[in-house]
Amino acid sequence: MTTIYDLAKKTGISKSTISRVVSGNGYVSEEKRKIILDAMHEMNYIPNQVAKNLRSKRTNTIGFLINDYMPLVGELINSFTQIASKYGYSVNLYFTKNSKKELHTLDLLTSKRLDAVFIALRLNSWDTISSYAKFGPIATWQRVEHPHIYSNYIDHYPIYYKILERLNNEGYDHVGHILSPIRNGNTQARIKAIEDFSQKYPDSIQTFDFYDGQNGVGHDAAEKWLKNSNPPKAMLIFTDYVAADFIATLRRHHVRVPEDCLVIGSDNSEIASLMNFPTIDLCFRNQMHNGFIYLYNQLNDTHLPYEHEEPHFIESY
Repeated sequence: MTTIYDLAKKTGISKSTISRVVSGNGYVSEEKRKIILDAMHEMNYIPNQVAKNLRSKRTNTIGFLINDYMPLVGELINSFTQIASKYGYSVNLYFTKNSKKELHTLDLLTSKRLDAVFIALRLNSWDTISSYAKFGPIATWQRVEHPHIYSNYIDHYPIYYKILERLNNEGYDHVGHILSPIRNGNTQARIKAIEDFSQKYPDSIQTFDFYDGQNGVGHDAAEKWLKNSNPPKAMLIFTDYVAADFIATLRRHHVRVPEDCLVIGSDNSEIASLMNFPTIDLCFRNQMHNGFIYLYNQLNDTHLPYEHEEPHFIESY
């Protein structure tokens, strides 16, 4: 088992300086801090329980990592912080704009300045991220299957296929899809649903486009719809924000929604409620709740129950 003495020998830095990094108390230059943290990570150094008990135990702080802003982020953070506050935990928000900053934030687990981490959007590989799990539990709502990272991702395939069948039964034989980038796991699940549905119902018309990001996407897709001589009569859109932008653009051109074009969003966010359009509830609130509960259970050796996650269609509010 690696000790502070081993770290001192490897780095050539005094034990007292290393101790200040481990405890999070006292000044250490950024240069030396990085050398020590890198060595701790490389040598799998984990502060022993006695040392942790001597330094005011835990921080009761969880890091929430996001690498970009999207309209849903605010609702994710709100849901996560509410449940965290209920159990006496604070949440620090970190915008990790590049992979190096993401690793620097994960280093806060190594030095015990964070107890745990929830990753909303990641930049480094999951294998790289998972190497930090020995310093504190890590959870995400993204699609990943890894023994050291808790993931409560939602499989979009069943609900997406179910909605396609419903639209088909209601006479919508031409459906358009606005999807996020093809590399996205949820997009892959939706494409599989479209392909399987098209194979079962070969007379249906399913068209789709991929878009990166969200700003302006709804407007651009709506302009494309307006120029189409035979546009889809129903649109399935990967987020409520983009769906709202799509609807607003159509209405500015005097297209009636839903009479001329039925628009269905995803996420069941507040904007869908305010604009009163149908959406798919993908249970992100439950995901945030369960993500925290996993971290709490790991940190406190408890077995609090998880909330049930069952995606469903919301026709109206």
